[in-house]
Amino acid sequence: MSSPPAVPAHSGSSTAAPLSPSPNPLSPGKRALVAFLVLIGIALSVAKALLWSRGVWNAEVSGYAIGALFMSSVVAYLIAGRKKNRKPVLFGLIFVSISFILCILELSNPRKDPKAQVADLVREASGTKPIDRRGEFNSPQDKLLREVLTEFLDNAKAFREKTHELKGNLQTLYTPESFSGTEAMSRTRDGVQKVTALDHEFAIQLEQWPSRVQEQVAQSALSESDKHAFLESFRKTFSTSEIVTLRQQGDQIEAQWCKDTLALYDFARLHARRIHVKDAHILIEDENVRTRFNELLHQSRGQHQRMTETNAQMAKLQKDGLQKFGLTRKDVGLVEPPDSASK
Repeated sequence: MSSPPAVPAHSGSSTAAPLSPSPNPLSPGKRALVAFLVLIGIALSVAKALLWSRGVWNAEVSGYAIGALFMSSVVAYLIAGRKKNRKPVLFGLIFVSISFILCILELSNPRKDPKAQVADLVREASGTKPIDRRGEFNSPQDKLLREVLTEFLDNAKAFREKTHELKGNLQTLYTPESFSGTEAMSRTRDGVQKVTALDHEFAIQLEQWPSRVQEQVAQSALSESDKHAFLESFRKTFSTSEIVTLRQQGDQIEAQWCKDTLALYDFARLHARRIHVKDAHILIEDENVRTRFNELLHQSRGQHQRMTETNAQMAKLQKDGLQKFGLTRKDVGLVEPPDSASK
């Protein structure tokens, strides 16, 4: 009996289905190259940020560096990083190339010197330079700083103008002309008193300035962290200012000078009949009156000399401080009138 025909093991085609090819892994050399290119790109982004900040590293600079990294990464990813067209070596080359270009652009367009930027802001606050709304100083912090400086400089200008108005009564201070009669004595005496009161008022404004700035900061739209940073920076600068300390000392010296000078002219008014002016000389025949007059004059002149020296120190510190930023008193609108009376 014949055997049944053999049944095939599989129906249909006997050819096996092809498997999808596995991706070719990068060789160690290519992996090292890609890593090297990425590291170079990161270093260039950091260098770009440091060029922008002139070597200062802080949170803002970190954000600037991250922004450069993000830009290079996105462009490289779109070209050679997507799954369908992933080419790691090309990705690294594009990443480092864009980072290099951004760094070169930063190098070819260096950021303005911070001191020059501050000088421009001060000029804008003083009104000697138009405000550039499209410039670098247009952040909320810069606007607030400009507002604070503008108010202070306006007060300083008003103070200088008021002082200049009183100069006439002080031009004859200590001269024989100021003792030529009770009217001249009273005029000089009143001038001393008014100028001292005005200077003291400005000294008080200077002492209260931190409180005023705190009010301005509180009313601003800055975030709480930015408000804190602004006030800390202001307090640090204000508390270490030698001019502030000298101003306080000068106010005390001026108060004593005023007291001594009023005593001198009050004494002269009281003994006006015994005081005569002849040929630009003061003549006092009464020995007791002459002795006391000279004592009071010497005492007042001594305080005046101390006050003059203190004012000169303040002027020098102010000049040096302005020169650090390439500024002059003219740049901040505080030019003294050429015929201003020195105190």
